[in-house]
Amino acid sequence: MALIRQAKCAKVCKACVLAHRRSLPVSIVSFEKPKLWQPRAEIIGRKSERRVSCYRESAREAATPNRKRKYAVMSHLRFDVTTTDWVIFSPSRALRPHHVPPVAPVPATPHAPCPFCPGNEAFTPPEIYVVRGPGAYSPSNWRVRVVPNKFPALRIEEDTRRIEERPAFSYMGGCGAHEVIVESPDHKTFLGQQPVDQIELVLRTLQLRHQDLMCDRRFQAVIAFKNYGSTAGTSLEHPHWQLIATPVVPRLLRQKLVVAEEYFDRTGECLYCVDLREELADGRRILAKNEQYVALLPYASHVPFETWIVPLVRQASFATVDAALLRPLAEILQVILLKLHTALDNPSFNLTIDSVSRGDESKEYFMWHLRILPRLTTPAGFELGSGMSINTVLPEEAKNFLSEVATVQNHALAHSSEPAAAVPSGAPEAVAR
Repeated sequence: MALIRQAKCAKVCKACVLAHRRSLPVSIVSFEKPKLWQPRAEIIGRKSERRVSCYRESAREAATPNRKRKYAVMSHLRFDVTTTDWVIFSPSRALRPHHVPPVAPVPATPHAPCPFCPGNEAFTPPEIYVVRGPGAYSPSNWRVRVVPNKFPALRIEEDTRRIEERPAFSYMGGCGAHEVIVESPDHKTFLGQQPVDQIELVLRTLQLRHQDLMCDRRFQAVIAFKNYGSTAGTSLEHPHWQLIATPVVPRLLRQKLVVAEEYFDRTGECLYCVDLREELADGRRILAKNEQYVALLPYASHVPFETWIVPLVRQASFATVDAALLRPLAEILQVILLKLHTALDNPSFNLTIDSVSRGDESKEYFMWHLRILPRLTTPAGFELGSGMSINTVLPEEAKNFLSEVATVQNHALAHSSEPAAAVPSGAPEAVAR
């Protein structure tokens, strides 16, 4: 039987674990059988930081099984009220040995021009929407640019007729829309390092494109998402978002909407409002807050360091958010992205905006929210076979770890306080084509 021990020592040794700083608790497996040195282990932490040694158990301690010891939380399950799924929390899973051989380096390929950089506009399909920069007109003078995806998952030209081949087999045309939002002319600058007014402009562009796509009655939902890093699925380095409009409501979104609507019908309250109220009352997982939004690590987080940004005032659809409320959203998003970027050494992540499907924009049962999902672990056979998630980091520990990155928040808040041109509801110098 394995027991979990807390270790906070800071001696460098060969049998050690990664940690960001001394104050980060490190889980070490100790066995009932006397053992002087614990096995080598690794946890999620900043790659470039110091190594923290594992706990060394003396022979006297090992021979005294009844001695009182402090242990970390054992594996347990938490219930996700928004999806009715159970999430397994197992900190000891981070201690598994990894004997995977190193990946061979990818052979260098000739440098190819980035299709999203200024001056390379001819490499993309004609732009759908663009926000021009100040000064004289030029095709390369833009701040945000929207183009159709050159390799779309769905196409506007297709139809939505359903065809049944056999009683159990049916299909429909790949009708939908797939757009790319190039968030900045800068090829290298991470979204969290952009000025707040640029992040606000990106959010406003996402909102306007969401509104426009929903004018097509064939589309039932619009999914806004951002892939950052190779393990998150990005194929081009230049920072960008994507929008996909679908002719059906995707399963996960449909499940969340059904759960929230059933809860509202049963209690008369918005499930997300109740959950937010309880999180605020508990306080242990609140990472940041301003007058309009709160950033938190959900009680039943599905992946390590999963972070939500939730509005303090209920609204079902991101598309209907007042344009004036996008700046505080940009400010808190910048803070959270910088914290994750600094604390986790620039991790890959996926970012999504969850909003209601067609027809429910004014309903009271749902609250739109933004989710940031760092890609620090890889789903394996159990997760794929069962549909359950295994999280190796408790959200309370993750929140405490991120809260220590105070300099990042101070920098972000100072940066956001710099005077910047306001973004009016129509977006400055925006041209739709």
